Amino acid sequence: MMFKPTHKKNKSKINIIPMIDVIFFLLVFFMLFTTFRSNPYGIEMQLPQAVTVERQDEEHMLVNINKEGEFYYDGELLPVQKIGEIAGDYYQDNNDLLVIINADQETMYSSIILLMDNLREKGIYNLALAAERDQDD
Repeated sequence: MMFKPTHKKNKSKINIIPMIDVIFFLLVFFMLFTTFRSNPYGIEMQLPQAVTVERQDEEHMLVNINKEGEFYYDGELLPVQKIGEIAGDYYQDNNDLLVIINADQETMYSSIILLMDNLREKGIYNLALAAERDQDD
């Protein structure tokens, strides 16, 4: 009587399809993340350039104005009166509040004056205009 071997030599197979799915998911995630991260609020801004730009280290509030004259605070499109109300609330808590106006270089001058006038009505006179440092040294 001859015995047949009961165990067969089976090679283990590794299923790589779930690993491919995970790699594809990571690839898509990082592609989208780097695309949307190009501008923090998604507002297209071209700041004017100046040689005498100084970095502001004080506590500040940043207001953006795009070239169409739309006002943004914290990435949200708001009317200028609402931005003035928010700034007024911050100013009551901190009289050293600095409001930085980040206006596109093609923004109409009247939009900047409208915002500045609205802030001054709230008693805020500590204002700054943002610019990029000119690299033509």
